[in-house]
Amino acid sequence: MRNIKLTIEYDGTDFYGWQYQPDKLTVQGEIEKAIKKITNEDIRIIGAGRTDQGVHAFAQVANFKTELKISPEKLKKALNSLTGDNIYIKEVVDVSLDFHARFSAKSKIYQYKIMRQPSPLNRRYYWFVEYKLNLEMIQKVILYFTGEHDFKNLSVADETHGEIQKSTPNCTESTVCVVYDLSLTYNDSRIIITIEANRFLHKMVRGIVGTLVDIGRGRFKSDDINNIFAGKIKNLYFAPPQGLCLMEVRY
Repeated sequence: MRNIKLTIEYDGTDFYGWQYQPDKLTVQGEIEKAIKKITNEDIRIIGAGRTDQGVHAFAQVANFKTELKISPEKLKKALNSLTGDNIYIKEVVDVSLDFHARFSAKSKIYQYKIMRQPSPLNRRYYWFVEYKLNLEMIQKVILYFTGEHDFKNLSVADETHGEIQKSTPNCTESTVCVVYDLSLTYNDSRIIITIEANRFLHKMVRGIVGTLVDIGRGRFKSDDINNIFAGKIKNLYFAPPQGLCLMEVRY
């Protein structure tokens, strides 16, 4: 028995998310179909995170176990010949049998990209924000979101979504996450928000980004953040999916 780790890049625009759905086009489903053709085995691959419809990945990680005897390089070539142009398997390696793409992960890094002017060529990968944003204010309040917090009210409850669970198999209910780093970079036309955490709840990054934009445009003040965490402010805006990309999974 082998345990194989995949590193995957994909454009999520045309997929109904990562997670397999029997009647819809998904990233997991397409990779599993390719594996079936190569191995003749019914295999369910394990992803590090279940990205939503329209969300992209630069380096998603997955693993699966198989009896197939083929070199990693040949398997990579075979998979890429079957998965289509919107999915690319960047790396195939053998790992120890106890490696688990999700539970072995120490942290994940996401990036969210915002455009400050319309661009048809970039609309699949950026959120166009027409408001004038106070970026200095956003920089100041970013620290409120770092560290250990309960992000329940900056996420969307979904019991079927894998990210609602903790990074250990024994704890499945907590909505507390540790944000190790949250940063903002920008120029005249673009804004990039990068966030690293031990785990992410469903739509949590999009909830944080939407809140930061609302603070930057003056809808909320920095004093409102504690009330947002406490659930006293309900009408939060979640950033759209196309600006979000899973950049790295750290082990």
